[in-house]
Amino acid sequence: MSTGFNYDIIMEKMHHKYAVPIIAAKRAQEIKNDKDMKEPNKYHANKNYLDEAFVDIQKGKTIIRDVDKIDEIKTKLK
Repeated sequence: MSTGFNYDIIMEKMHHKYAVPIIAAKRAQEIKNDKDMKEPNKYHANKNYLDEAFVDIQKGKTIIRDVDKIDEIKTKLK
């Protein structure tokens, strides 16, 4: 099954593997909300918004702000 995106290419752009799914999930929610606003009575059950979000990230359509701040987030173990 082809997803339409290559995770390795996305990781070359952003080296924080745990941030990528979070950003994709937020973008997928934006896509869904945008389509719901344009077509409020249409049910989009067969659309995979997450795949579309990953494609947007891969193509550079999604701008990721404050990537440098992700480096500042560190977990301290005691």
